[in-house]
Amino acid sequence: MVHLAFSSKTEQRWQRPDSGWVKINVDGFVSKNNTKAAIGGAMQNSDGEWLKGFNMVTGMDEIFRIEAQVIIEGMKLAWLKGYKQVKINCDNVMLTDTICDGFASISNIAEVRLIHEWCNKDWKEKFRHVLRGSNKIADCLANAAIGKLNQIVLFPVPPQYVIRLLEEDTHDSLYEGNTVFIHS
Repeated sequence: MVHLAFSSKTEQRWQRPDSGWVKINVDGFVSKNNTKAAIGGAMQNSDGEWLKGFNMVTGMDEIFRIEAQVIIEGMKLAWLKGYKQVKINCDNVMLTDTICDGFASISNIAEVRLIHEWCNKDWKEKFRHVLRGSNKIADCLANAAIGKLNQIVLFPVPPQYVIRLLEEDTHDSLYEGNTVFIHS
C-alpha cells in the first residue's frame, strides 16, 4: 500500500522532522564539465541528530535520473535500518511532483518506477521539495564523493567537512517558529 504524503510548501531551510520520523535530505551532482556525477544524502532524527550519511560516484546521466537514484539509495538505507516513517527532501521539484502526483508508477524512467515500488513497502513516506539552502549537507556529500563507480560510501558519523553545516542546521531548527520581541 502506498503511503505518500507531499507538502506543497517548499522548505526554505532545514527543519527537524516530526517525532518518530527520520528525515533524509538527498542531492545529485553533475560537474559543470560533465566529467563527474555523484549522489549524497544525510539521515537525521527528530532531535536533529546524525543517523547516517552516504555518497557515491555514479555514471554520467541526466540529473533527473541521478536525483531519482539518490532517493532510491536513501530509501534502501532507511529500510535496512528499520525506519518506518521517513521524510525525504529533494531539491528537484519536477521529481518530487512526479512522485507525489502519482505518475511514478507509469514513468518511462526505471528509477522513478523503482521509487514507486519502494513506496509500496510497509512504511510511511513523505516527500518534500526543498530549496538548495536547506539541502547543503546532502549537496556537500554529493560534491565530495570519490571512489569507485556505483560503490556507496556510508558515514556512521558526520565527515569533518559537513560538521559546520550540520551545526548550523541544527541550531537554526531550534529557533524555527520562535520570535523574540525585545521591548525598550
